[in-house]
Amino acid sequence: MNPQPLASQLASPLGQRSLSSGLAIALKIARVFLSVIFAFAIVTAVFGVPVSILVAMHWIPARVLGTGHNVLATWTIAVPYLIYAVVVSRGALLIVRRLQGVFASFVANEPFAPDNAAHLRAIWVTLVVIEVARITAWVLVHALTAAFAPAATTPFPHALDNPIDLVRLFVIFVVLILAEVFRQGTQLRKESELTV
Repeated sequence: MNPQPLASQLASPLGQRSLSSGLAIALKIARVFLSVIFAFAIVTAVFGVPVSILVAMHWIPARVLGTGHNVLATWTIAVPYLIYAVVVSRGALLIVRRLQGVFASFVANEPFAPDNAAHLRAIWVTLVVIEVARITAWVLVHALTAAFAPAATTPFPHALDNPIDLVRLFVIFVVLILAEVFRQGTQLRKESELTV
């Protein structure tokens, strides 16, 4: 018996040595990478928020932050942005963990496993929390800067450019619909197993 060529193995969406198994490996790598980013975001927030506030109060010199347009140079930008960065990195880590559960069932050739609907539901809720955090950070950055640092020369972070991002909202609705499809698929599978 000849083994299947790699191209035909990857063309199958489910099972061992499939596209799903390749993506499951990529998700493991992404989880490690996002864990490092989350740890970095926590450390940056823990040290960055107090330093930014101390620079604003002139208790430590601004040169501590270096030269150029540093986000930490203006506390009205640094505090909301760093908190948002922690929320985003934690949310991304949770999403990858949930996706690992989904792809584990795909590799096991069980696409309508009972946990998949719960995983997708948790993903869209996490996406909503991230988006609410982004909008809140945008409002706080603009309101605090207008109230306390109108002469600030530090540009706003790119992640906080627009209060409403239609692409992000579209992704949330797609995942919401997929969660409902998987919930109904799981329910139909249970019903068919009971009738057989």
